[in-house]
Amino acid sequence: MTPAQLCHLSQTFESPFQDENNLRRRLRVLSQANLVQRWPYAIAGDGRPPRYFKLTRDGYRMLHGTYAALPKRRYFQAIRPGHHHHTFSLSELLAHLIVSGHKHGCVVESFARENSVRLDVPVGEEPEASTMMTLYPDCSFAVRKPDGRLFSFMVELDNGTERIRSPHDLSSIERKLRGYDAHQSQFDKFDPARYLVLFVTTRSEIRVKHILDHAATLMRQPNRTVFLGCDLQLLKSGDPYRDSLFQDHRGLKRAIVPLVP
Repeated sequence: MTPAQLCHLSQTFESPFQDENNLRRRLRVLSQANLVQRWPYAIAGDGRPPRYFKLTRDGYRMLHGTYAALPKRRYFQAIRPGHHHHTFSLSELLAHLIVSGHKHGCVVESFARENSVRLDVPVGEEPEASTMMTLYPDCSFAVRKPDGRLFSFMVELDNGTERIRSPHDLSSIERKLRGYDAHQSQFDKFDPARYLVLFVTTRSEIRVKHILDHAATLMRQPNRTVFLGCDLQLLKSGDPYRDSLFQDHRGLKRAIVPLVP
């Protein structure tokens, strides 16, 4: 995350940062202590591009314990330039969901970063003839409400670079829709392992409608909700826990979780 995103996120802290400059000074001290490291984002902005911060190995061990197993080397390296817009947008989404949920007593927990969750889905009508499809969500998390109920989500952040209709393209939206729908078909309506898939677009609001319209033509059980869609800018303009900012494949609008029992 950038200092601005971290400052926004600090609203959930017991002692929030009131001034972004104070947060920058704290990050500078942590950098000098070799606990965090920083690089510039290659994204358009006003003036100098923002910097993003990641843990060092020493910082990771301080948080998780001296003998904690370290993630792969890529975890501590700079993000590849082609992923900068995607990673920045994902951080914007997470910060907004966490802060908005905090205002309602909802806690975002069990977060899993990009490529750390793997779903193996059998695809085919007959079990003997099924082939396996592998899905890697952009991230996953759960929202715990004040009454203890837990709602799980997978996130697909769409930058408008993938085809929507192409069942054979490994990175197409259609392939992901088919895979998630097949995976969800294994669960009963009240199965605690069920989750919703959030398709969040970053460049075009009309693309949300195209994705959900296509989902409606592919779903095995059109009467159940598997996918929710929203544009990132629309999402950031409101409260996703109070306002009906998401919509499903039937065009029904809703908040991310039901606040009323």
